[in-house]
Amino acid sequence: MRRLAFLVASGCTFGAIPFLTRLGPIPGAFAAVLLGVGLAVAASGGAYAIAIALGALGALAMGILGPVSASAAGAIFLAAVFAERTFRVKSRTARAAHVLLALAGGAIAGGVVGAFSSSSPLVLGVATVVSAVLASLPMLVDADDAVAHALDQAAEELDGPAAAALREGAELRRTSREVPLDAATADRVRKTWAALLKLAEARTRLARRPRLPAAADPASSVVAMVDGRIGDHVKALARAYTAVDTAHAAKLGVDDVALRVAETMGDDLEAVSRAMVEVHGAAPDEAEAATEELPEVLKPAKA
Repeated sequence: MRRLAFLVASGCTFGAIPFLTRLGPIPGAFAAVLLGVGLAVAASGGAYAIAIALGALGALAMGILGPVSASAAGAIFLAAVFAERTFRVKSRTARAAHVLLALAGGAIAGGVVGAFSSSSPLVLGVATVVSAVLASLPMLVDADDAVAHALDQAAEELDGPAAAALREGAELRRTSREVPLDAATADRVRKTWAALLKLAEARTRLARRPRLPAAADPASSVVAMVDGRIGDHVKALARAYTAVDTAHAAKLGVDDVALRVAETMGDDLEAVSRAMVEVHGAAPDEAEAATEELPEVLKPAKA
């Protein structure tokens, strides 16, 4: 779904680029920033601050380099759009491939749109579709979930039960993406994940403060309380996903319509088979009478 959303967003963006210069300097620059931010949000899968900032920066670079080289402008623009997602790609090889695809796809997409910007609407539409597909190539490289990545980053700065709970939460986030949630449950779960992220940020800030003896540290009780809240949030999310997944599996187990259809079909075929055996094994007069009782599609063809 995210890849399809980005494909649509990139098509709208590259399709609108040839018309930005007709809006004038200030409206055109403002529209370019909006397009860059929107495409960066689509690439990251959320309105994250770093994605918004880099999308706006990419739009600025595109405005500066566009009159000089459409390919260079497209490459820098798309690399900036995908920069936040690049940080979440785990292996170095995959991260390098992600960057290269962004640069190459952006360069070719920018060159295609620039070359056909003054063509007929049909040709420009085809160029836009080609550019959207090329710009979507980095989406073929898998990236970690943004929330799971943030929790893992926070866990690296901590130790003890908070770090363990955050790592457990990150793994839960990765494994629960396919669990079907209804609208109300999804909204509550989303708010719980947001609260967990805020707790993780607060805990990492507390970990960066100067160390004091436990007896003279007024924040020690707050640290223990935050650690407990982090663990409670992770357990609550795990229970919610387990309950929903269990209910979904139980519903599939109770719903035996397909089983009943298959059993009925098998019984019907067995009855037809027995009837055909009886027809072919009977005397000629009996076979002719039994044949008349068969459905039309099962009657033997007449010479």
